[in-house]
Amino acid sequence: MKVSVSNEYGQLKSTILGRPEGANWPTGDIFFDRMLELNPYKRKITKGKVPEEVIDESRKDMLHLKDVLEDHNVTVFRPEITDWSKITSDYGYTISGMNNYNARDLLLSVNNCVIECPTPFISRQHEFHSYDVIKQEAMRDGCIWIAAPRARMENKECVIVESKMKLTERYPIFDAANVLKFNDKLLYLKSATGNELGAKWLQSVVSTDFEVITWEGVYQGAHIDSTLLPISKDTILINAERVKEDQLPNFLKSYKKIWVNDVVESKFHRYPFASKWLGMNVLSINPETIIVDALQLNLIDQLRKEKFNVIPISLRHSRTLGGGLHCITCDLEREC
Repeated sequence: MKVSVSNEYGQLKSTILGRPEGANWPTGDIFFDRMLELNPYKRKITKGKVPEEVIDESRKDMLHLKDVLEDHNVTVFRPEITDWSKITSDYGYTISGMNNYNARDLLLSVNNCVIECPTPFISRQHEFHSYDVIKQEAMRDGCIWIAAPRARMENKECVIVESKMKLTERYPIFDAANVLKFNDKLLYLKSATGNELGAKWLQSVVSTDFEVITWEGVYQGAHIDSTLLPISKDTILINAERVKEDQLPNFLKSYKKIWVNDVVESKFHRYPFASKWLGMNVLSINPETIIVDALQLNLIDQLRKEKFNVIPISLRHSRTLGGGLHCITCDLEREC
């Protein structure tokens, strides 16, 4: 298994595709609970196992995506099925897990390295075990697979200030999904799920292979890929509700910009763990071919007008489980 990734759009040759099986809404996770407080949706999430109806529909959608990827000569790896409702104890917390649906959330693949990132979600810190078979095969074939120091997430490590999550700078904290790859640059979103020290730690790990560019004051919620996505060598998708042109990092100002003014608000089961903007969370198979949520007809039209080949795919529970097409995959090999 070769691991080699430096951007988000080169010809995709292999990827990890997450799993909905065993998904659970965790107990005992201080960060998860405080993030729920910030969600404007008033109905409360029901802790415990995600209903089997959601699991079954998600499984079918992901198997269809797997078929589409394999039809385009992409090798697909899957994490192990795990019951995330099981209780564990760590750092004095008694917690249950969440899921491994969103493979890109915690695993950052850069060049021939995979980094297990220091997520603020205590309930997800055991998630890396489900990738162990993939990890062992990758390392046998020369991949450098490392784990960041885990975030302890004690009471004062994450506090709500003026309706926003503020993270401590005591140690590195970030999710892999705070980062986008631009060949020789990594764009790092400082947000509720990524602190400044996380960017500095990441720079020390990637050394001179990449320049880590911190982006802040744009979107405080969580991850970067519902705000901005590179879809070819010189083209980016941008969330027009969150980003103004003068907020773009200097290196992106010369890029062709496709502004997404709105998206269709997809349905969810009981509680939306993610916003409607997962509708712009697309997956590039190569610089010409993009997989897009089938509901997003306006976005599909925009991309086709720009001469992209668009493959519509249904992902019925992207908002329920908090991950779109980009989120649920983690690239292992892409051509530069």
